Amino acid sequence: MIRVAFIHNNFPAGGAERITMDIAAYLSTQEGRYESYVYASRIASDKLPEDTGSTLTVRKIPTDKIPFRKAAAIRKLIQEDRIDILVQVVKRVKGIGQIRRRTGCKVVFANHGVPFWEEHAIIHRRRNNPAKKIFWKLLGKKIYLDMGRARKLAVRRSLRNYQDCDAYTVLCESYKRQICRELGIKPDASRVVSIYNPERSLPEVNYDKKNIVLFCGRLNAQKRVSRLLRIWAKVQDELPHWHLKIVGDGPDRPMAESMIRELGLQRVSLEGWRSDTAAYYQEASVLCLVSQYEGWPLALTEAQANGVIPIAFDCCDGVREILSPEGVHGFTVEPFNEDAFARTLVRVAGMSEEDKTEIRKNIVRRIRNFSPENTAREWARLFDRLYNEKR
Repeated sequence: MIRVAFIHNNFPAGGAERITMDIAAYLSTQEGRYESYVYASRIASDKLPEDTGSTLTVRKIPTDKIPFRKAAAIRKLIQEDRIDILVQVVKRVKGIGQIRRRTGCKVVFANHGVPFWEEHAIIHRRRNNPAKKIFWKLLGKKIYLDMGRARKLAVRRSLRNYQDCDAYTVLCESYKRQICRELGIKPDASRVVSIYNPERSLPEVNYDKKNIVLFCGRLNAQKRVSRLLRIWAKVQDELPHWHLKIVGDGPDRPMAESMIRELGLQRVSLEGWRSDTAAYYQEASVLCLVSQYEGWPLALTEAQANGVIPIAFDCCDGVREILSPEGVHGFTVEPFNEDAFARTLVRVAGMSEEDKTEIRKNIVRRIRNFSPENTAREWARLFDRLYNEKR
């Protein structure tokens, strides 16, 4: 029996948590070979699927305020549950080196984002910190952005994460090459493993779409819904029979509400958080992704699975791989050209229904390459290898 635990801050919350549940669901079918656990600081029990208990055990980390106490609490859970492999999802657990040494469990760092995504977070925090705004204007922008300080810090953090794990997963081969190159690691001798995120094919897809443009995701600094609202301001008069629906919630919601009023936006609705987005994907014709950075954006593959034509800024290799070839599986736009995005949105909305249907059938066929079973099998192979090394 191989016991695997996944560490999350909030569970469930978004795409990374969905991936964990997909992996656990597959492992539960493997004739008693695996047991799956989730350790989370905050658990949204009302958002958990009803069948969660049949595939994994969810346990709350008793404390999350003081790092060394949180590390001790995680170590205790590992020992109580006799965990063999601990998966850090997206973020590093403080004190992971000591946890690894004292428990003897194997450690995986699962990077669900673009390599060195921390660079964007570092810049955002310093640029938007009220106490440091003057410093940012005088010196911070030059130091962290122009001189590359933020990038250097991100690379340093990634190297530390790599050194403190037994396997480091990324979302596609191009990310593996980038990680190895910038960390100075030989790819053949590295612990970096490429495993893409999965997407489920649907038994039936609705091709009779409505004139709806969809945004689906967290309303936060990464997703930049403000960009989409400015884009909508440019196109709303050219698309008088179309509606924009924004599904999701987060810290940027008040800003979005304010922008809708100030820009005089029409036919825009903030739908809030939804546990089941299927109804929106069934109706929508186009999905827009305007993020500052992404790794392997599930909003794009969810759209493809539902026959919704995706448009996204060409901000990373993951976006390019999902949407290529251009015009067949979706459309990419030069980062972060809002005028070009607006033109692309108008062009796609104005296509004939025959052309739209052809693209929709292309993307539905493509999604079969990303089945949860294929992805979960890759995770199972990794767990088997690490468990055999442990023995």
